[in-house]
Amino acid sequence: MRQISEVTRQDLFDIIQHGFSGKQIVHRNTSDYGYIDVEEEVHIYMPFNGRLGEIEFIERLYPLNDMPSTDRRYEDAKGDIYCHTISFNDWPEFWFLDDERFELKNGFTDDPILKFLCEMLHPAVRKEDGPWKDYVEKFNELLKPDGYEIYASYRISDRDVYKFREYVDQDLSFSERCLFTNRYKELIQTTNGQLVDNICGEIGYKTQERLVSIMAKFKEPTIVKPNRYDNYEVKTDALRLAIERFITIVGYQAIDVNTDSLFDISYEDRLASLFIPYLFDIIELQYNELSSAEKDDFRQEINGAFKKSSIDFDLSDNGLIVQRIEHEVLDNTIGENIGKIKEPGLRALLDEAVALHRQPRISAHKDAVEKVWDALERLKTHYTSFDKKGSTEKVISNISNGKAEFETLFDSEFKALTDIGNKYRIRHHETDRFEISDVRYYDYFFNRCLSLIALAIQYIE
Repeated sequence: MRQISEVTRQDLFDIIQHGFSGKQIVHRNTSDYGYIDVEEEVHIYMPFNGRLGEIEFIERLYPLNDMPSTDRRYEDAKGDIYCHTISFNDWPEFWFLDDERFELKNGFTDDPILKFLCEMLHPAVRKEDGPWKDYVEKFNELLKPDGYEIYASYRISDRDVYKFREYVDQDLSFSERCLFTNRYKELIQTTNGQLVDNICGEIGYKTQERLVSIMAKFKEPTIVKPNRYDNYEVKTDALRLAIERFITIVGYQAIDVNTDSLFDISYEDRLASLFIPYLFDIIELQYNELSSAEKDDFRQEINGAFKKSSIDFDLSDNGLIVQRIEHEVLDNTIGENIGKIKEPGLRALLDEAVALHRQPRISAHKDAVEKVWDALERLKTHYTSFDKKGSTEKVISNISNGKAEFETLFDSEFKALTDIGNKYRIRHHETDRFEISDVRYYDYFFNRCLSLIALAIQYIE
């Protein structure tokens, strides 16, 4: 999809080439007031390739050895680029922005330019003492109106690695389309008129009581005008407002807000007995109604209740309850190992798979499985001097350290994962493939495949 406008794209190109103007607080000595902090306009600039050479940077994004040359004297893109940027140096500076092979200017999707920006910010590229944080802010300032944002996806050596994703305006974070039940709607079903929860797990009544007691504690009284055309005001609170908004969203009286005993024990019992995903909706809505002074304490207490009950959810600082990624292979170690992969195609697929898996959208988890299986197929062809079968055998041999019993084990695992990819609707979408009926299976498939890849990339040369 291509949604970055021509204007934004040119602004991004200008920043890559020339930097941009920004504000900076400078400590100045003045004749009248002595040393004071003064805001001054400064020029902010960092080289796109950071501490790498130009070709070295571009190779992190594109397989230059496999791309065509524009100069018939050379077999591949790396040959003609080296010739014209180093040997003869007769190409203009920032030539790659207009090079059709890289699809930065006229590509069919926005991915190439977004990946380019993220690579500029990668810990292996950026200079830590440079203005890269200013670049993150500037890129997002330009990208958000066009529907994207750059965000810290995971960490390598305690440094943030940036990826891109679709941007959701925080003013809309608590709209009907973004509440918990909508984000996880594929795991919340209605069967024979009954709501079925396949996302929240075995959350008991005691935990729900604990959550409701926190919600009641943070009611935060407020005054509102029910009708903008009348002058009278009504005393209410953040929890009541959240419940009223929730009722409007679901379209029926899920909780009776008109009872005189709204916040007594019996009412809390009714709220604690609510369908858990609906309770999570109300928590998100209440967070949105709280003042900034109350938000942090509310979030900490809700998360404390989650942790105490061993619930794998967090209320994030933007007010969304999201699944925590725990007890699986996806941690900072895999991120660090991915960053060490020299082959850009494999690295890009794993980067994308991990970034998708970290998103709360169920559809993103499906896409993550497809990407990680693509990465597995790419891994099998890592050794280009062999055919695919020979390359796979080389990878397995490296992992096994010459031990026959482990060679048999890992050979069986590669074959098993290949069969899963062929039989189930993961990478292939023909009608004879098995449908994945429970979306939780996607996380199982993702972790199983990533576990093998995570091990293999530690051994590939």
